[in-house]
Amino acid sequence: MSLDDDTSSASTLTLLDDDAFKTGLLTVMSDAGPETNGQLKRRAKAVLRETESMLTSVHGVKTFGILDGMMEGAGEAGLSSGVRYAAAAIIVADQKGRGSNLNSPASELTRLAQDWLLFFIWPFKKAYRAGHSPQSEFSTPTLHVSDVAADAMPATSRRSIFRNLINERDGDKCVVTGTLNIANGPYPRTTEVGEGYLDAAHILPRSIVHEHPRSNRIAGTIDIIKHYTKLPDEIMDDLAGIIDNPENGMLLDIALHRGFDSYRWCLHPTDVLHKYKVHWLRYVPLHKENFTEVQFRDHSRDGVPLPNPTLIALHSAVAHVLHISGAAEVIDKVYDAFSDEGPTVPSGNRASEDDFRIRLSLIGLTTNKHQLPTIPDEMHAFQSSASNRLISCHCH
Repeated sequence: MSLDDDTSSASTLTLLDDDAFKTGLLTVMSDAGPETNGQLKRRAKAVLRETESMLTSVHGVKTFGILDGMMEGAGEAGLSSGVRYAAAAIIVADQKGRGSNLNSPASELTRLAQDWLLFFIWPFKKAYRAGHSPQSEFSTPTLHVSDVAADAMPATSRRSIFRNLINERDGDKCVVTGTLNIANGPYPRTTEVGEGYLDAAHILPRSIVHEHPRSNRIAGTIDIIKHYTKLPDEIMDDLAGIIDNPENGMLLDIALHRGFDSYRWCLHPTDVLHKYKVHWLRYVPLHKENFTEVQFRDHSRDGVPLPNPTLIALHSAVAHVLHISGAAEVIDKVYDAFSDEGPTVPSGNRASEDDFRIRLSLIGLTTNKHQLPTIPDEMHAFQSSASNRLISCHCH
């Protein structure tokens, strides 16, 4: 697996940052437009059918899968704004290609897929990497007034308050299984539900609003989220402030928390506000098959906000996009190829597209060797050598 020559040097958005594309996108996806979501989706599907044979892959993920997944994932999650945004973007990319003397519709659609992969799918999957503990570092993006709000309180205090509020609101029980917090036991023997270790899980992760100090790439991710979810401006302008608010969290037992973070399961909306169906995208773990619904209720005395339905829908949409597109497997392979303990990946922002590109490039450098080193010392030596070669190539 290696990077395509025409995309390896790009360090910013390639299509979503194009002024003509942005103008067309806003026009087509406008709620005041004459077409319904269903009509836009049918037009986008027609575009994909017509160009499918000419669409290749973006960094190992099929372009068709990414484009179709962004629409279908939003639909599965009940995120109508995401369906409209994705369909409109596909239509406008196709139109841009047809009106160009340089680029074809397929090439413009590939550029769109690349942007979505590097600036949306990859950051979310990387942030919720399976097998890793939830993020403990607090980071602050340069997003308007959120700088001051986030810096006003130490990160440890914000996390402590977040957990306390979540515990109080959710009644100190896992919202899915009803498992009681073992830290507050022992409980009466008549208690039917079990005891376990519980976590206050974030729905939207901190790293999504983390900005690398040397770049403004976070703006691309934030812009996609804004159009995909149509979250209110007061939330989008203060994402750092919302990260540790109770509306961005729920109380889960540790196993479910890991599954949620790695997109093994998500929540689907129902006709009842704040009531959801548990949807597994992978196999259902033993003893979890009977837990099929979640009804959020406020058990606090003073009133604590329930989880934001749009944030839950965003998590669900990302989960479906990852699996529909096949990106989950590719990203896992890229991530697993080299450990984070080595010197090969950027230490400042490992959820960035540069991290993804470097990992992909390193995999490409190993192709002629047929297999990766397996002994730790040899692996680290190889990583260092490969990284130096990659840096040298980029410099020249």
